[in-house]
Amino acid sequence: MDVAGFRALFGDSIRAWIDWDALDDGNSRVQDRVLTTRQEIGNLYTVWHVDPEGNPGEWSHPRHRPLTVAEAAFREWPEDRQAKIDRLRAEFAQESGPVQLTIPAYRTVDSLVVLDSSHRLIGAYLSEADLRVLLIVLDGPDSSLVLPATAQIENDQRSRG
Repeated sequence: MDVAGFRALFGDSIRAWIDWDALDDGNSRVQDRVLTTRQEIGNLYTVWHVDPEGNPGEWSHPRHRPLTVAEAAFREWPEDRQAKIDRLRAEFAQESGPVQLTIPAYRTVDSLVVLDSSHRLIGAYLSEADLRVLLIVLDGPDSSLVLPATAQIENDQRSRG
């Protein structure tokens, strides 16, 4: 798959801010990766942020930090977001076989960022179902001009040491 195929498959559903014009087949590639452990899945970054007090935040605020799937899973969210996560968790918990999700992601220097389907991924993570996550990873420029969350994720990683 190339960048145009990634955009055709996921572009309309991705609500994270991405500068699509800064991506092309010359500076980006698309790869797939399968995650099966809770640790791998929990370490994925979301595009959800919190302020210094732990309240829902904005990616555009320099003091708000991004959350990993594991961190986002154990927060109390506003009623509509929490209800959606709880509903998905209950649905996934009833699955008899592995839960299989296909998720778009972006690669930063040391991390993978979930670009869409955070509710589904967190609901599945909380369900403790047997998970199989197929990440379709856009490996593009490591620039906050392409994906603004990049700089905040790098700062978060440095602060974790």
